[in-house]
Amino acid sequence: MLDEYDRALLGLMQESNLRTHAELAEAVHLSPSAVRRRLKALRDRGVIRADVSIVEPGEGVMTFIVLVSFHEESQEGYARFMERMQASKAVAQCYYVAGEVDFVLIVHARNMESYREWGEELLLADPAIRRYDTLPVWRRVKNVTALPEEFLE
Repeated sequence: MLDEYDRALLGLMQESNLRTHAELAEAVHLSPSAVRRRLKALRDRGVIRADVSIVEPGEGVMTFIVLVSFHEESQEGYARFMERMQASKAVAQCYYVAGEVDFVLIVHARNMESYREWGEELLLADPAIRRYDTLPVWRRVKNVTALPEEFLE
């Protein structure tokens, strides 16, 4: 379980992980060594999965939301699909979901032609996939990576 100090540290780290241990310590009223120990423990437990920078896509990069439906539910078919999605550099996010579609993907491509080629190679060529629908993103309205404090356990 996370305590109030862990939650406060996680909130600050989600805003910017470039803060020093001294800056974090001052903000949460702990010593820098206590902050260092807590952050190490949070990383060791997998609560903090990665320390990354969020990069703006280059000029002309397109984003697509892709809805994938399979003919039949199958653990083997889903496992093969998830492996391909993990391996594809174009796939930024892949969600296994409930409802009319089986997977929702966030895919980046240089242009429509490169997206079409990607879709033919990874989706259209898979006989287990019944259909896939592509939603081109015209504008990113909101893209937040931070979890609100009430969702931190």
